[in-house]
Amino acid sequence: MKRLWLLAAALLAAVAASVVLAAAGSAQTPLRPTLTFLDDTNHATQAFLDRAPKSPVPNPQSPRFRLSTGDTLHVHSPILDRAGGTRIGTAYSEFTVVSGNRFANAVFRGHGAFKLRDGQITADGILRPASTTNTIAVLGGTGAYEGTRGSLTFTQAANGSQDTFHLLP
Repeated sequence: MKRLWLLAAALLAAVAASVVLAAAGSAQTPLRPTLTFLDDTNHATQAFLDRAPKSPVPNPQSPRFRLSTGDTLHVHSPILDRAGGTRIGTAYSEFTVVSGNRFANAVFRGHGAFKLRDGQITADGILRPASTTNTIAVLGGTGAYEGTRGSLTFTQAANGSQDTFHLLP
């Protein structure tokens, strides 16, 4: 229990993000920290690797654009404590097409590292870009997040992606 409180204090102090501690059930149930921030994808650097068979057109906005298995999108984006707020880190993500040929029907395997001031959190999972909300697994972390596990839910927003980490004790 003491380790959990130290972890929660480190999250709050070092990340300056919204940390909410909520008890789940009885007095013996450990607290579960939730970390929420904005992945500022509107100011991201992106690179798309179009593997064979290549799309007939390179512009993803074109109705003729096609995805194929193995196409990969690399994204490097600032992490803010809230929309229009202070930068608290950087997200490094890679999304690989596993099925589908358009964004409307595509399935991606995504994984990423969220580098914050006091450590990193890694996540991995299957997602659909056409969905406004996706949830993937938190695999672990370094520094203040060592031993972290849980889930990451990200929701598309006008100013990026609202990311919520549900961390288990």
